[in-house]
Amino acid sequence: MALLLLSRRRNWDMRINLIDTQPIGQWDVSEKISQLEFQFGKLLIYLQYPKGTSASSELQAAQIQIQHVWGDIQNAINFAETWFRTKHPEFWSAWDKAEDPRYPLIAYSIAFSLDEDYPCYYIARDPGYEFEYSISDPFDLWQKDRIHIELPFFPDTDAIAVYRIGNDQFALSDSKCVPSKNWR
Repeated sequence: MALLLLSRRRNWDMRINLIDTQPIGQWDVSEKISQLEFQFGKLLIYLQYPKGTSASSELQAAQIQIQHVWGDIQNAINFAETWFRTKHPEFWSAWDKAEDPRYPLIAYSIAFSLDEDYPCYYIARDPGYEFEYSISDPFDLWQKDRIHIELPFFPDTDAIAVYRIGNDQFALSDSKCVPSKNWR
């Protein structure tokens, strides 16, 4: 179990400073909303603000909570796992039986939207996930040989949006919580 927990951990203790970090992108989402895009590690952070204004007040509001939101990423992924287990029971049944499988879910982004009260995580299968795993050969008394088995496939396009409504408190979102269809 300790090995499994270690495989799920990432650098969630990274210090995030939205105010002093240069965004990697900026665009208009609609005629009323603009959006900034930041990247910390592999994770993207989207911040919306009223078009034609400075983003400073939204940046300051997001900065107040971003460290807590960042620190809760793994808890949000764990929350989302229930949805994935329901949608892909064959995969998870095989995954639960595998020896030391790599964890398949990742958070792609965190979004701070103008029309939402809570920050939102976009969670999906890691596109680089390897579906092969190995088990011990029951006939190998020395346990030197491994048997390689494929886990059932599920697409990385299956994704879920999860709101963070408090410390370690989450709710499923009916929106995508990713940039608008008009992005870039």
